Amino acid sequence: MTILDFVRLTRANLWLLVTGIIVGTLLGYGYAAMQPKTYQAKASGYVTIGSSGTVDVLSGSSAARERAQSYSAIVTSQSVAQKMKASSPELANMSVGAIQGSLTAGVGEGRGALIEVTAKASNPEQARALANGALRATAEYISEIDGSSASTANESEGSSAVRNASSVRVIPLDNASPTPALIQVNAMQYAGIGAGAGLAAVYAAIFLRRALDSRIRTRDDAIKATESSILGVMPVSDELTEDAIAEGKSDDHIAQESIRQLRTNLRFVNIDTPPRSFIVTSSVPGEGKSTVSLSLARAMAAAGQPVILIDADLRRPTVAKKLKLNAKVGLTQVLAGQVDIANAVLPAAEEENLFILPAGRIPPNPAELLGSDKMRQLIKELSEEFVVILDVPPLLPVTDASLLSTSVDGVILVGAVGKSHREQMTEAVSVLNKVNANLFGVVLNRAPRSGLGNSYYGFGYASSYVGYATYYGYSKDGKKKTQS
Repeated sequence: MTILDFVRLTRANLWLLVTGIIVGTLLGYGYAAMQPKTYQAKASGYVTIGSSGTVDVLSGSSAARERAQSYSAIVTSQSVAQKMKASSPELANMSVGAIQGSLTAGVGEGRGALIEVTAKASNPEQARALANGALRATAEYISEIDGSSASTANESEGSSAVRNASSVRVIPLDNASPTPALIQVNAMQYAGIGAGAGLAAVYAAIFLRRALDSRIRTRDDAIKATESSILGVMPVSDELTEDAIAEGKSDDHIAQESIRQLRTNLRFVNIDTPPRSFIVTSSVPGEGKSTVSLSLARAMAAAGQPVILIDADLRRPTVAKKLKLNAKVGLTQVLAGQVDIANAVLPAAEEENLFILPAGRIPPNPAELLGSDKMRQLIKELSEEFVVILDVPPLLPVTDASLLSTSVDGVILVGAVGKSHREQMTEAVSVLNKVNANLFGVVLNRAPRSGLGNSYYGFGYASSYVGYATYYGYSKDGKKKTQS
């Protein structure tokens, strides 16, 4: 994926990404608000060696510093926690593991043999008891493991220090404050983490969906699947329904312009010998081949070319139904020799140059009829006077289209954006290649109107025309403006 693809993907999913950020931010704030209150208390004490503790404190004995570093790890040990629980009534409701998890200890940097203890608890009394009790319990435990008597001296005005002859002393320097500080939860930090997580989750879902999605979403998808060019892109339009097609009238400027562009591109498929006959098909049913063939036939007839549209879908004919024509007599009777071609062809209403040859009665052997010499001869004769457009069945379910593809100048393959699968279109092209058919190109049907340049969701027809459609008297949706 290129940087441009990433930008387009971001634009296509902008609102989804914004929603993910908002939801993540709110969840972060909610998590911060649900956090319990935590109080933090700190206490510190010096480790001294020998009987001259005061001298060691002031001079920062190297031996004392080494002992302080080793003893700081003992503060959070299980043995110290057990002593604290046994000696402090405030800690009776806490487990040994909870006491251990509430304490942290370290050596004061640049402060000699200082041990600093930090305790966190849900109430200030417990926090103070944890911090102060940790130093006392550590001193007791040190005296036990060293086999010497350790003492803790508390010195204040009007009292004297209690000291025993010992080799190791822990002298409390700063007891925990009577009012431990309340730790404020950083709501902004949690909100930022939540926003980032929400954004990452949405991007992950987008990339996963794109990786798993096998449908045609972009021009590049269609080109890679078919290894052919794009003849045209027909947008989603209310004017391309059966009723609108039957009336032959449309105020949708964007849809009509896309059909005219398809007509123009088809003329340049072969400049020296413009196509006189071609089939319009798709890989599977429901991709809009009949709509494309009828719309293209109307556009070519409107340009002054005599056009005959043959409904060669002898399994599920739809052209006569769309145009509301009598389809009792048609192609099958002509091929059977029951009716002359002149009696089977019907003129399209309000279209001087457009003629329709319905499918007629549905035969039991459509593939044999369409692949017969009579069918090839019929197409050849009609192409001398008309541009012959054949609406044929899809390529993958039946063989009708592949049989007819060798009797015409070329093939137009229709795919629906968001419906056609890449594998299906690739297989359809493979079927045409096996019979040496001439694929003119691909027509992409039902393309979204929004998102110009969007490489994932659509093709951006609306944006491409809005810039000048309003100049010629059309609104942004492609409808003709009414004069007031």
